[in-house]
Amino acid sequence: MIKNLDIQRAIVLFKEWDNLHKWEKPHPLYINHTFKKAEDSLHTAMALFNLMTNQEINTKVLPNIDYNSSLWIINASYYSMFFMVQVLLAKENKKLPLGTKDTHKTTFLAFLYYYLIKNSGMEEQKIIRWEDIQKCRLSNALILYQQAFSESEKMLQIDRAKFAALSLQQEMDRRNELTYQSSKEIELSLAKISLERAKKFREIILEYLQTKN
Repeated sequence: MIKNLDIQRAIVLFKEWDNLHKWEKPHPLYINHTFKKAEDSLHTAMALFNLMTNQEINTKVLPNIDYNSSLWIINASYYSMFFMVQVLLAKENKKLPLGTKDTHKTTFLAFLYYYLIKNSGMEEQKIIRWEDIQKCRLSNALILYQQAFSESEKMLQIDRAKFAALSLQQEMDRRNELTYQSSKEIELSLAKISLERAKKFREIILEYLQTKN
């Protein structure tokens, strides 16, 4: 479920951006470059997952090493989704302005606003509920992206203001909890979920883009 606070924040923020023409116009090469980054990120996650789960490959590539790439699979899976949203925005001549703070949260809110709220003509409604957004065409993609974004915040320490406010000891405790208390099997299971989520997200977005061509 998307928070009501995020819904309202997205509406206020991007109405202002549109009024002030804050979006930059992307260079034509930017779209292809960003699409390639999305593709490379997903392929990286797939390669790392195969390296972890295929004993024959693991033995050849990393003999006598107990290798665990779960965090990097999660990281690469998330970034494949993050870059795909940037591609979507770029195809509508929208590129985040240089110096935008909290680019990951801003990109998530932009996806929510332009591709669910505004695309459905709901931006002028006084009250927009999650139930309304669920009816939108890309609601499943939004849910997948929100899950990946939230997971990345928690596990991969994406640079956000609220994390900067935490003390060094809190950050160390968070990292230690993930590093030492989670078993390799649990981490691999989470990595698999992240990878499958990224694949599904890409599939949905590519289908959407095809209808726009």
